[in-house]
Amino acid sequence: MNRIFIGIFLVAVLLSPAGNGYAQIRITAPKDGSTVSRETIVTGTASIPKGHHLWILARRNDFEPLWWPQREAKIDDKTGEWRATVAFGGPQDIGWEFNIGVITVNNAGHTILMNYWKKAMKSGDWRLVEIPKVSSPPKILKVTKMSH
Repeated sequence: MNRIFIGIFLVAVLLSPAGNGYAQIRITAPKDGSTVSRETIVTGTASIPKGHHLWILARRNDFEPLWWPQREAKIDDKTGEWRATVAFGGPQDIGWEFNIGVITVNNAGHTILMNYWKKAMKSGDWRLVEIPKVSSPPKILKVTKMSH
């Protein structure tokens, strides 16, 4: 009987999002294809493994594969909800399509992104960067910047 219980428990752990090391990420707003202004609030839900971090990114679609890391999004422990403000360039970017990316990274990737973010916040130098290795498939949606 104990072997059956242990077997069922292991299968449940392996199939659960937190148990198998996979993240479950959902973006609830804005909707894919929406229009945005200078910045917008991005919201969603997520369940990610311990030791991983949820980051929000943005880029003008013609800047692929580089991104502007926006910030780490804190996930509410009870609801799984998160939210973050995302900026979409300057007045010269009106009419351009942008990608919003939501990724998870391990602690090493988080350190890289956090060091970039702190430096950019202090200096105002928001250069595009390559993103460190992600720990789950990214969620990406497209929006169009229509005003500043």
